[in-house]
Amino acid sequence: MIGGRFRNHLLYFFIGLLVGCFFTLLIAPYMKWTGSVSYSIGGDGFTLPPADGLFLEHLNERRHEAVQDGDGDDDDDENFVPFAVHKHEADESVLSKEIYDNVRVFCWIMTSRNNTRKKAIHVNATWAARCNKHVFMTSEQVHGLPTVDLNITEGRKYLWTKTKEAFKYIYNNELGNYEWFLKADDDTFVIVENLRFMLLAYSPDDPLYFGCKFKVFLLQGYMSGGAGYVLSREAVKRFVEDALTDSRKCKSAGTGAEDVELGKCLQNVGVMAGDSRDSQGRHRMLPFSPLSHLSFNHSMPKWFYSYMYYSYKQGAECCSDYMISFHYVTTAMMYTLDYLIYHVRPFGLLMDDFLERGGVKKMNGNKMLEYARQKSIQYSKPEPKPITVEEPEAVELKTMEKRLNNND
Repeated sequence: MIGGRFRNHLLYFFIGLLVGCFFTLLIAPYMKWTGSVSYSIGGDGFTLPPADGLFLEHLNERRHEAVQDGDGDDDDDENFVPFAVHKHEADESVLSKEIYDNVRVFCWIMTSRNNTRKKAIHVNATWAARCNKHVFMTSEQVHGLPTVDLNITEGRKYLWTKTKEAFKYIYNNELGNYEWFLKADDDTFVIVENLRFMLLAYSPDDPLYFGCKFKVFLLQGYMSGGAGYVLSREAVKRFVEDALTDSRKCKSAGTGAEDVELGKCLQNVGVMAGDSRDSQGRHRMLPFSPLSHLSFNHSMPKWFYSYMYYSYKQGAECCSDYMISFHYVTTAMMYTLDYLIYHVRPFGLLMDDFLERGGVKKMNGNKMLEYARQKSIQYSKPEPKPITVEEPEAVELKTMEKRLNNND
């Protein structure tokens, strides 16, 4: 009985997803881009323009010429034409606005010169706008996008250098303005509201960071770069002030795997690697696309299961009801997810029922926020316990003592 019901739900999900993708790709070449994308956060609706013609310029270029896929990911990002986004009524949830104002998230998206027009502009037009502020970290200023020129050589082997410079920029310019700082790639999709809901359970004044935790290389694990990771304000402070200033705690050379090197640095300055799963052990941040994780017949890479810090079940049980992020999301899927999450509304379900049952609509702002915080705590894993990491000086003294004893 349960198995049949599960199969039916999974079947309906895939039918809806495939229909959405098919519809998107079918009508895309014939739809006229309206020049803006309408969104809402809390009770305030706002419109994202295509920023001085950048978006329209991109569409015009890609309609009339074939461009080789420079990043080698073999998808159709550079040829994709997004469907027109209909104007959406403002979200009337007072609760979402309250959380937006009190759990402020600064998002920085790692991108490159080659990807700004075929990937970054689509992130900018979808989920990134739901951050309290977002910027694209690259090697040059890009007209029409909120970019920061880090003046770093492009290429995968320089990602660690770019990551260090990005957090230095955040420390010098944004640290006091936000509580949490999310790093994502230009093919990551993030449901920012669910990220805020998870973060409600924790304090930005504690040295914490969250993501999809891998267990190799480090005692406490580290967060996969592609799924995105989020650092508390205290974590960013320790990383820049304590880790980057000491080459014994943090690699000063610019090469290396960005996510592993960051994990080493944070562990060495006492930043705890949190558990982003929900209270039922279901993952909220994952390193592959939705179809990869939800489909039973999709083969994961051999390394995946040996890297995952926590147990993982492929299929519908992989993912939390309040999923936060996926990786390797194509442009077509990015717009499809954005449409299904923010425009399709099952009547009579979701937030309105949740608010009515809890009596939240009758609460003032502070009581409402505390109510949501308690829900977040119930739904989240406890804060991790600090691990013991020896200071570099202590390690050096032990090494010297061992040498002296051997000489004796």
